[in-house]
Amino acid sequence: MKKLVVLLSLIASSSAFAAGESCTREDAQVVGTVVAIQETDGDLCVAQLSFAGRNNMFNAAYGCPLDKHEVQSQGVLLECGPVVGSQVDGILYRTSPNGPILLY
Repeated sequence: MKKLVVLLSLIASSSAFAAGESCTREDAQVVGTVVAIQETDGDLCVAQLSFAGRNNMFNAAYGCPLDKHEVQSQGVLLECGPVVGSQVDGILYRTSPNGPILLY
């Protein structure tokens, strides 16, 4: 019984410390459809993604979630290649509040 109490208190204290930390990276796991794409300088493009449909998903991270509405309004910076109608999957992340949203 003592071990259980100690274990639960350790879990509670680690959760409290984690809640106090600021996020340095926001994440979301996605499967989306490219609805628009715009070339930028170099080999990068900005893709507008839709998460509607039964084969698409948007799962924001629990600790530091990336907002779905920001992804849809700002777009995702990625290597050119996908075309309108193609599916993109992976992890989206942003390392600063005003920075670009990238595909990992």
